[in-house]
Amino acid sequence: MGSNILGIGQSALAAAQLGIATTGHNIANASTVGYNRQVLYQSAAAPQNIGGNFVGQGTQVNQIARVYNEFLAQQVNNSQSSSNQVSTYYSQISQINNLVADSSAGVSPALQDFFKSVQNLATSPNGTAGSAARQSALSSAQALVSRFTGLQNRITEIRSGVNSEIQTTVGTINSYATQISELNDMIEKAQSVSNGAGPNDLLDQRDQLVTDLSKLTKVSVIQQGSKYNIYIGSGQPLVVGDTVNSLSATPSLTDPSRLDVAYVANGKSILLSENSLPGGKLGGLFDFRSNSLDVAQNSLGRVATTLATTFNDQHKLGQDLNGQLGSNFFNVASPVSTPSSLNTSTAGINATITNASALTTSDYRLQFDGTNYKITRLSDGTAQTSATLPLVIDGVTFQLTPPPAAAIPAAGDEFLIQPTVNGAGGLSVAISDIAKIAAAGPATTAAPSTNTGSGKISAGTVDSTYTLASLATPVKLSYTGGAFTGFPVGSNVTVTNNGVTTSYSPYVANTPVAYTSGATISFSGVSFSVTGTPQNGDTFTVTQNTSGTGDSRNAVSLSALQTANTVAGGTTSYQGAYAQLVSLVGNKTHELEVTSASETKLLAQSVQAQQSESGVNLDEEAANLLRYQQAYQAAGKLMQIASQLFDVLLSIK
Repeated sequence: MGSNILGIGQSALAAAQLGIATTGHNIANASTVGYNRQVLYQSAAAPQNIGGNFVGQGTQVNQIARVYNEFLAQQVNNSQSSSNQVSTYYSQISQINNLVADSSAGVSPALQDFFKSVQNLATSPNGTAGSAARQSALSSAQALVSRFTGLQNRITEIRSGVNSEIQTTVGTINSYATQISELNDMIEKAQSVSNGAGPNDLLDQRDQLVTDLSKLTKVSVIQQGSKYNIYIGSGQPLVVGDTVNSLSATPSLTDPSRLDVAYVANGKSILLSENSLPGGKLGGLFDFRSNSLDVAQNSLGRVATTLATTFNDQHKLGQDLNGQLGSNFFNVASPVSTPSSLNTSTAGINATITNASALTTSDYRLQFDGTNYKITRLSDGTAQTSATLPLVIDGVTFQLTPPPAAAIPAAGDEFLIQPTVNGAGGLSVAISDIAKIAAAGPATTAAPSTNTGSGKISAGTVDSTYTLASLATPVKLSYTGGAFTGFPVGSNVTVTNNGVTTSYSPYVANTPVAYTSGATISFSGVSFSVTGTPQNGDTFTVTQNTSGTGDSRNAVSLSALQTANTVAGGTTSYQGAYAQLVSLVGNKTHELEVTSASETKLLAQSVQAQQSESGVNLDEEAANLLRYQQAYQAAGKLMQIASQLFDVLLSIK
């Protein structure tokens, strides 16, 4: 009996000792990230039948298990993924928000200063004051250009930073995948030699790696035996048992400056779309780049391109101090057209801006299937198909690269066209000589004082068809019997009144052109109107402004562009379009700030719920330590008594 009592004491002592060790292990790892508290499970040992009675044989330790709730752990991982995606997006877009909304670094103040200088030029086009105004206009234009290029350079830096973050994140994902695979193998081997008992600390390490991975991308876990199969994004298998399928950061097929992510399996690389890798830091970077960074760059480029193009168009309708028609005031960046690196032909797509006011902030994909050309607006997926080119979409003309480089695309060829991506960075001032600022109108009109009627002629305006040859010979119009004669022979004369146009084309000498007060009369690119009641014999002249001095009509027209609706299909002004960009970025930033705070709170709640079950409570462990200490002492006392009983038996002779 003494030996039986001794065995019971030994089992109790061993159980208490393991309990103390387990409790001490919990206490030691109370601050260890990813640690799940462990508990000792014990049961009564099988009893022994002695004399018709079952006598207990002490206790046995069944398992030292970790307290782990798979549902709560997955909830934490999902919250980690959502929270990190939003917080990454928010931290990135905050850079752009601070940039475009800055009163000292944004475009708005520079735009206002530029048009203020144009307005000053309109009031003082000539003389000493005119020279100062002209120089001020050029200086303000250069400052505006510098503001655009400065913003473009900063956006380029942010884009480069995104590329670097993507590359680092992909490397970290691959590292985690390798470690999880190694732990799969270690856990399987450990369980095979322990009759299925779980190596708790290794399991914790693996689960923590999954949690860390969920911070980078969306993660799904499927347990197969003792191993984890890890799937990321929209279901790409990253770890299957001991096999690791890695990711790689690779240049985009149609934009080498843009890093995409490829999935590498069995030695083959498959490019993944950005929306196939949601969640985590990687998803946040992709969301920011495609939904905010690209839009911001294209929006800024659209403002710059539309400003430069429309200002150039009006400037070329004026006359400079040398008597020449105006030239381009700004240099405008051309659209970027990039063939896919997988194209099998040498064909190229030449994109040109034919209507700047119709530009959107989208990029376009052109695909050729061997028969038809399909052009897709990437912002909303709207597509147009044509069997031939050119094709005009949103103010951009898409056509094959002209000879001698022309080639027909092969079936499957693809091109990325970015009309405004370099609009801000490629903007520059085209003139440096103040005399070449075309502030004057190129055509002048006059009514001699000898006229006897009350007819008055308006100042002449010109359109893009006007050339210096249009008025090489002054035009003298004579009024007789309710009609004008004297228009250039062979010219296209039109009279427009209340939207109705009457044409006299080609004009034949001495053909009477009916007079209507206030009607717009046009010929050879010149337009004007006559009002009042002319008398027979009255004349009106239309001539060149040979010196480009004496008026500031074109400067007035240039300054009026500031408030004209020339952007987004004629729905807003330059300032309005830029304000839309600022508002878009600002609203998205605020939305993400609120969402990020909400996701952070949800994550904290998920972690708290998990830790309330799996975390180490030092007060509870202290109580356990005391309990196991008392059990250990009692087991020791029991063994002491068993020893004394055994000694009594030995003393009997």
